[in-house]
Amino acid sequence: MKKVNKVKWGIIGTGSIASSFAHSIKSSKNADLTSVYGRSKSKLHDFSQKFNLKDFNSLDHFLSSKEIDAIYIATPHSSHFLYSYEAIKNKKHVLCEKPIALNSSESMVLVNEARKNEVFLMEAFMYRTHPQTQNIIELTKKEFSGKKIKIECSFGFNAKVSEDHRLRNLNLAGGAILDVGCYPLSMVRLIAGALSDKKFIEPLEIKVSAEIDKTGVDISSTAELIFSENISAEIKTAINNDLPNNLIIKSSDKTLEVSQPWHCGQFQDGKSSISLSVAGKETKEFHVKDETGLFTREINHASEAILSRQIESDFMSHGDTLGNMISLENWYKSAGVIYPQNFPENSPIFFPIDKSKKIIDKVNIDEIDKVGSRIVFGCDNQTSSLHASTMFDHFFEHGGNIFDTAYIYNSGKSDSYLGEWISSRKLSNEVIVIGKGAHTPECDPKFIRPQLEESLDRLRLDALDIYCLHRDNLEIPVSEFIDALNELKDEGLIKSFGASNWTFERFKESTDYSEKSNKVGFKILSNNFSLAEMISPVWPGCIHCDEDYLSYLIKKNVLLFPWSSQARGFFIQRDLFPKKDHFSNPTSEEEKRVWHNEINLRRREKCFKLAKDLNCTSIELALAYVLNKNKNIFPLVGPRTLFESESCMKATKIELSQSQMDWLVE
Repeated sequence: MKKVNKVKWGIIGTGSIASSFAHSIKSSKNADLTSVYGRSKSKLHDFSQKFNLKDFNSLDHFLSSKEIDAIYIATPHSSHFLYSYEAIKNKKHVLCEKPIALNSSESMVLVNEARKNEVFLMEAFMYRTHPQTQNIIELTKKEFSGKKIKIECSFGFNAKVSEDHRLRNLNLAGGAILDVGCYPLSMVRLIAGALSDKKFIEPLEIKVSAEIDKTGVDISSTAELIFSENISAEIKTAINNDLPNNLIIKSSDKTLEVSQPWHCGQFQDGKSSISLSVAGKETKEFHVKDETGLFTREINHASEAILSRQIESDFMSHGDTLGNMISLENWYKSAGVIYPQNFPENSPIFFPIDKSKKIIDKVNIDEIDKVGSRIVFGCDNQTSSLHASTMFDHFFEHGGNIFDTAYIYNSGKSDSYLGEWISSRKLSNEVIVIGKGAHTPECDPKFIRPQLEESLDRLRLDALDIYCLHRDNLEIPVSEFIDALNELKDEGLIKSFGASNWTFERFKESTDYSEKSNKVGFKILSNNFSLAEMISPVWPGCIHCDEDYLSYLIKKNVLLFPWSSQARGFFIQRDLFPKKDHFSNPTSEEEKRVWHNEINLRRREKCFKLAKDLNCTSIELALAYVLNKNKNIFPLVGPRTLFESESCMKATKIELSQSQMDWLVE
């Protein structure tokens, strides 16, 4: 008889959930439990004796043990990130109790590290692996597709616990939303996705009401979600009230209802059911009898995925976890819950600044007398100070040190997030900051100074390394702009300046004026430039830099800092590089309007082919084209995730021959 390989599991935690896991794994055919780690020696001893396990009081020894392949994390929410992160770093597969982290930044780091280390990572929503959930999806598609529907879902209980209990402790990330609200949220995203022919979708809008405990956590909350014109949901959660704990899907003539969809009959001898009521017809019942057990089923699924060398679950994918965490974070923030770990100074996320890591090359930028990275981090896509800090740390650690912000980005938060990070890390002398102002309709010299001063205040800087006019105003002579910028440079508020989205004619005119009047002129241009030529403006007032324009810049030794240097995802090969990994992909309407013509489509196909030959992704090759075009080009990238950022970094190491460059555009 052929021997079946088994995954050797270790547990972090000795509480009731850990005990349930230890009992359930006994019934698994592809998993064994070998070890346990805990901080309390007495509890650790009792647990290891009860389940005949090797116990570890040292986390380092536990994580480095060769007797462990995978780790199940069953600790309070506040420790999920650190334990998962350290396990992944030690090449251990991870099944972590929900929620996988406290915020979207933490979950982003975990997913990125799991991918880099090629280990399995799954958020432990047990109900997702149960056949009842698959039946719900199939029935939903069959009975409600194309209809206007309302989803109602709840999970709540009455926990009479002290203020220092984990459920009411802000420092331990207590509260109803994180503890059990994550279940109905994940379910309605799943149902809405099924009705949209996707694995899951994110809500377009969320309206929240909540009751806040005196400890600062939410003890009950309701969220109304809008997914589309036809799909809405109301989800409820509580730790101070027993809720129905059910799922209801309603249309004008049908109602589907599931009682306790999270437990799937776990407390009814494995028996569960789905009821479907249709107006004028007898209610149908769809029964499920689970002989395996909910916990054992999840263990089997995770172990099978690990043995198959998968890094994510088919039932609870990385993208699903990231999306659920983003919406969960929006929910509890809207409720008024403020976790201390969501501030950079209290966050467990920190990338140690190691100058020996030089993934991104740097070159001298004479105009500002600094060394700058070949790619520039665009700061307009950061969702919080923690998200920004995480992304900036990661970029800087790998050699990136130029950051692009603007007065209007994220209503000023872009400046503030960047300034907060620079100040906290004491990096004002080691980074290069590009700031922009005077955007339409305030594209006028009189707005430059006040906007610049406000940006400097937000950035906590005395001067900008580079300042660019965000748009042009054809009604104002170029001389007025140049004169105003020279004044600011003379005062030491900016070191160098340039223009963004200026036409070739106006830029040449400004250069001619500067030379004739013996004044400093534009030394930087930030227009669009990429392997694909912009045939229609992405946004009003946007200008593309063509070959003639570029030749002029090179002749005048003007640096080009092109935005949308990867054509906003136009070069992503969908079948090889899932859209979920690059959030900046254009909509279908935008992509066709801005990039679709015979030349660009031909270039994209060539990019796909050459990327395959060079063993890189097409989106990386598209960026490499811009980098290889000329040493005076510093492309702007706008990563929203670490995965996107690292993809951009890889592009800096792709060297293209002149024949390859020519072939891509011929």
